[in-house]
Amino acid sequence: MGKLKHVSRLRCEEVPVDLLIALLGCVAKVGGDADNVMRDAGMTCSFRDLKCRRGCTIEEFTRANRLCNEYLRGHIFATTACPTLTEQQFDLLAKCLVACFDLEEVLRTMATFFAMFEGRIGEVHFEVCDERVHLHINPPRREKNEAGFLVDIYGYAILQIFLGWLLDEQGIFDEVELIYPQPTDDNVHLGLFDCPIGFNRPSNRFSFKSSFLAQPIVRDQANLTKLLADFPFNLMLDEEQRKLSDRVYTAMMNSYMRSRTLPAIDDVAKLFRTSTWTLRRRLAEEGTAYSAIKKKCQLNLATEFLKRSEMTIDEIADIANFSDANAFRRAFHQWTGCSPTAYRKELLAV
Repeated sequence: MGKLKHVSRLRCEEVPVDLLIALLGCVAKVGGDADNVMRDAGMTCSFRDLKCRRGCTIEEFTRANRLCNEYLRGHIFATTACPTLTEQQFDLLAKCLVACFDLEEVLRTMATFFAMFEGRIGEVHFEVCDERVHLHINPPRREKNEAGFLVDIYGYAILQIFLGWLLDEQGIFDEVELIYPQPTDDNVHLGLFDCPIGFNRPSNRFSFKSSFLAQPIVRDQANLTKLLADFPFNLMLDEEQRKLSDRVYTAMMNSYMRSRTLPAIDDVAKLFRTSTWTLRRRLAEEGTAYSAIKKKCQLNLATEFLKRSEMTIDEIADIANFSDANAFRRAFHQWTGCSPTAYRKELLAV
């Protein structure tokens, strides 16, 4: 428990409203009533109004997100006869994982937990190759529809956050591959992971450095009891549970979804109701800086846009908020070891 510090928290009201809009829209597409879900969640505006003003509180997001997930999980079971991991099952799994010694034991326990259900809620296994860990998590259903995609990708984002929480680390995944096709709505997944996402792959695979395997679990049952009050439906928006750098990344991506511009550090500080100096200092304490988080946002956005063959490199550099195409090429080569053009060719060949 030595890593955890008790310091004043910086709270941000910025929520991933685009994710909630996608969930509500999917509820409506499969026969539900988005406005009823919002009323049940205590929200006073209509679904149409939410799409226009694109804003809600953390509490509204949490309640509506829980109801959307419950509805979509019910729809998936009704149409495929395949159950998904329930909130109660997740709580039980979390209690098992927090008792583990290190991350390797966590992954083995996860695999054992899923195996107990004999494939009914999916299959989990991991492999270690060349100092890399590849964690595979695949559902039992074969249909690749929007409801399944939203439930699954949200669950995978939550898993990344939860594993990082157990270790008191930032998100450990540095590469994500999904069996689903590229979604038509980019806003759904851009802010969920701070690493590149590949689609149409043979397995849901989450990769990270093998050095994480030996890291000890630093959380305990007392921490978990507090966490599970709203988790996983608050997407770890609670400032007491998630690293500031993670929350700054999420806030910046959410801001980008609305304005197509990444906010300056002064604007980010305002979102967290603090001074720019305090924000810089707190990020430095976590070993990072606003500039590093901004570059991660830019490169993840650029990687996403490179999947669109109709966009030029100049257009991608502009929409990802680089100063010019040359700056984009330099940053991208430094990040990936290849040019944007070469990366795109390899990406589109998959």
